[in-house]
Amino acid sequence: MAAGAGEALAGAVAGQARPSLPARFYTCPQLAARERRAIFAANWTPFGPLHELADTGRYVARTINGWPLLVLRDGKGELRAFHNACRHRGAALVAEGAGSCGDEIVCPYHGWRYASDGCLVLAPRFGAAAPGELPGGLLPGGLLEVRVASWRGLIFVCIDLEGPGLEAWLGTLPALCADYPETGAMAWHGSFAVEGRANWKTYCDNTVEGYHLPFVHKRLARAVAGAEVEIRGYDGGRLVCFHVAYRGEGRALRGEGGLWFYRYPGFQAVLGPAGFKAERIEPVGAGALRSTSWAWYDAGMDGSEAAENFAWAEEIVREDLDICETVQRNLEAGAWQSGWLSPAMEEHTAVFQRLVRQDLAALEGGDGAGVEGLS
Repeated sequence: MAAGAGEALAGAVAGQARPSLPARFYTCPQLAARERRAIFAANWTPFGPLHELADTGRYVARTINGWPLLVLRDGKGELRAFHNACRHRGAALVAEGAGSCGDEIVCPYHGWRYASDGCLVLAPRFGAAAPGELPGGLLPGGLLEVRVASWRGLIFVCIDLEGPGLEAWLGTLPALCADYPETGAMAWHGSFAVEGRANWKTYCDNTVEGYHLPFVHKRLARAVAGAEVEIRGYDGGRLVCFHVAYRGEGRALRGEGGLWFYRYPGFQAVLGPAGFKAERIEPVGAGALRSTSWAWYDAGMDGSEAAENFAWAEEIVREDLDICETVQRNLEAGAWQSGWLSPAMEEHTAVFQRLVRQDLAALEGGDGAGVEGLS
């Protein structure tokens, strides 16, 4: 999702211009580490398509937001997610990618064995331990769990074991998407990943405003009926939706209208009667990010049209990353320190930046002094 309504925007919010986040929020490695704990560990994030784990015993291992993760379908057919780390000395249980583990996961380092539900089965040569136990209660033997759930053909994971479940976290989103077809009624098309030299917030500042559309996405601007687009915030600003209408090429490829949404901090999508393109945004340190997208299209769509939609989706992501990389270079250069946000066009960017401050302040104990003191 890259988008907005252009210069003619319904629902623009009147008010005072607000200062943007200072440049240090986009360049500081210590802040990036705090964001990982305060923001990304606490929220759900897309892991990948549900069809990758259709069969019992199948697994997928990926590193997301710096955490090596393992998601599988256990012996009872349930989704399970764990940190991809043996409880013995932290070795990776499986290599990144997809495969089948059957009923057990065996650590390749020292042979510790775990059932597909994560319980320890055997710790070889570790004294007279009974199955599933270690002598003297040295440590709990099971794998370190991660919460896992699915929605609209996507698997989601959450590092934090507390907090809202996926349904509560999605908030208003399922109701807003109810009129659009589920991915089960569509055909899987494929995925793509793009990496860029920009802080994740640089990219998300851009995601929630339509100000840049006619300048950065000229093809998309021609395809959107700007005067009929409405940008709304929901759920305290953690969900921003672009209710869009298409014209010309956009209508031919995407239908009459659709929904673009961003769910803080790293999930966004383009949804319509003929397709669903979901995207995960994840930081790679302070000055880089990775965008991963998955796409489904109407099963009756012509193959060339689906391919064109898919290529266009990647083009939009790359256009956003290209301009965000120029912003990041100036943030890191040191001359530009702060700017001002338009009350008419960047209200949701202001809310996004407020949420970042708020979540970091909560990690610091509520007063945010540690955040403001970063350099």
